[in-house]
Amino acid sequence: MIPTRIAVRQGDPRARVDLAVGALAPRLVARDDSRAHVALAAAGMILLGGDHVHVEVVVGAGCLLELEDVGGTIAYRADGRPSAWTMSMRVEEGATLLWRGLPFVVTDGADVERRTTLDLATGATAVIRETLVLGRHGESGGRLRSAFTARDAEGPLLAEQLDLDGLAPEPGVLGEHRVLDAVIALGFRPSTTADDLVLEHPGAIARHLGAETHTSRLDRVWDGWAERARQRTARHVDEPANEAAVGGN
Repeated sequence: MIPTRIAVRQGDPRARVDLAVGALAPRLVARDDSRAHVALAAAGMILLGGDHVHVEVVVGAGCLLELEDVGGTIAYRADGRPSAWTMSMRVEEGATLLWRGLPFVVTDGADVERRTTLDLATGATAVIRETLVLGRHGESGGRLRSAFTARDAEGPLLAEQLDLDGLAPEPGVLGEHRVLDAVIALGFRPSTTADDLVLEHPGAIARHLGAETHTSRLDRVWDGWAERARQRTARHVDEPANEAAVGGN
């Protein structure tokens, strides 16, 4: 399939936003000179057996890109044909990516490989929400291999891999739960609780395991961490202007 592409660069008076439709159709919701809000919806019926979805995201230096899913994703029965979902993201100097994903549901008989890669430049930040669900209500769910890797200019920040199968649950992974909800913050230190995982480099992960998505506590976590990232980006954008004003005096 043709890759879905979202790229934003600073512009005057409005940011330059490049959108390319693939399996997903990005739609511009709002923008100013350095910020853009883009919604993602399926361009057709996905995720079927044999589908390969690729999403490329580039956030230019000093920009803020907010991505939101419109309808979530359901991976259907594979009938012997695995499907793939790949997300490649690059966040340049002083920029921020906020991606609030809706549930990714792996139905009975589905076979999905999901890969997320994130590259952060110096001073870049990201907050990403991933909600993985094994099966619709009453189902055990199919097979999901999910990998998330992130790095900055100095090296690796995060490397995780999950291999889940609703018909063969792994002890100590999901247990009796079918929902794995996570908010991942990288490039800064958000406010955390004792239940969150604080990373060695600036960043943290908040997780929720449950039987249903609506029982997750992470809506509040997302709101707080995303707002902190917005404020950091606003400071990066404002500081050069302030320095120029001081120099002019």
